[in-house]
Amino acid sequence: MKTNKLYIASLCLGASLTFGSCDSFLDIDAPKDQVAADLAFADAKVAEAAMVGVYTSMNNFNNQFASALLSLVLASASDDYYSAFTTYDEYKLNTITPNTSYLDRLWSQPYGYINHCNKIIEGLAVSPLTDAVKKQFTAEARFVRAFNYFYLTNLFNKVPLVTTSDINISNTLGPSSKEEVYAFIINELKLAETDLADAYPTSERTRPNKKAVSALLARVYLYHQDWSAAEKSASDVIGDTRYKLLDNLNDVFLRTSNEAIWQLQTVNTSTAGVNTWEGFTIVPAQPTARAYYNIYDATLASYEANDKRKENWLKPYTTGGKTFFMPFKYKVRTNAPVLEYNMVLRFAEQYLIRSEALLKQGKTKEAITDLNQIRKRAGLTLLDENTPIAQVTLALEKDRHLELLGEWGHRWFDLVRTNRAVPVLSQTKGNFEAADQRIPIAASVLLTNPKLEQND
Repeated sequence: MKTNKLYIASLCLGASLTFGSCDSFLDIDAPKDQVAADLAFADAKVAEAAMVGVYTSMNNFNNQFASALLSLVLASASDDYYSAFTTYDEYKLNTITPNTSYLDRLWSQPYGYINHCNKIIEGLAVSPLTDAVKKQFTAEARFVRAFNYFYLTNLFNKVPLVTTSDINISNTLGPSSKEEVYAFIINELKLAETDLADAYPTSERTRPNKKAVSALLARVYLYHQDWSAAEKSASDVIGDTRYKLLDNLNDVFLRTSNEAIWQLQTVNTSTAGVNTWEGFTIVPAQPTARAYYNIYDATLASYEANDKRKENWLKPYTTGGKTFFMPFKYKVRTNAPVLEYNMVLRFAEQYLIRSEALLKQGKTKEAITDLNQIRKRAGLTLLDENTPIAQVTLALEKDRHLELLGEWGHRWFDLVRTNRAVPVLSQTKGNFEAADQRIPIAASVLLTNPKLEQND
């Protein structure tokens, strides 16, 4: 059937995005089963399969940009957790160079997903499908495109703003400023927010709805220091009764979690029973085996007494007579049926976003109220409403760290955007300087386009 053929093509495209040639960061070979664009977008089911193929490509192989790699390397670069494997030492020691392992994937793979989205948007623009169908899939593609640009610009600062699938154009583009990229992201998300329905397209939360866009917008506004807009977008999500802070922390990362705003489902045929690549990577194969990912000592020391996040989201193990703690948000290495999905956007972050946005606007009591929602769920003493703003600021920084630990590089980006990387990491990791917070573009990527510029 036509739909099945395109689904297979989507899987093939996912593989090509992951293991594509270095000759060009957007030069991706078309899958063998690829149908002509005018046919691919003449049927709603085929168009849906093309869009689903983007999500598949983001989470179908281990140790790729959107399937554990970004979280792992930025957890190591900050003070979340580190790997015992030497291939990650340069991230742990903050000695990243243009030749560091895996660095090329942090650039080329997001651009691969963007290129896929560009093709979908272009195909739908000339498609005979109904306006409703075209709006749905165009909005999803805009959302995913904006999501990937958010990470690219926060990783590498100035990046090319590619909005066409024409390789001859895209591979000769110079970098756009971070301000230009943010303007593009915000516009994309506003368009997507308008066109996406409030209901999820399926019974699960693996494709975005309107509130998923609002949640990402809230984060983008926060990073862009548009405090009132961040407050409003976060409030839009917090006011939706479908989302809840779950009392049982062990339920947060389940596929059925009501804290989930947007999740990715792992699609893999090579390793039976994989639930998430984080779980597969971090959880030992045997319950009594040692782990290879350890929480930094300084982070362990920052937990307050009775913090449920330490009890439920970390797991101790002993080796060589010493006790270490491994990250344990994802608890399943392999299991059938699947119990866990990769959590991309979740409800707790919206309280933290709104708390920071309120604090920046001088609404300290309201900011404390939101932060206390997170602290209450963690089993901690609530902050008094008269707590000084400087103390609230530090409490918010710590609770963002411990709440979002290991998830999608939050800690790294928080320290960099608030100018706290040097004072914090120089104390907890030793010799950390301002230059260490700039992640270089991989040397192999720079060879693909003479107009690319190394990160400062």
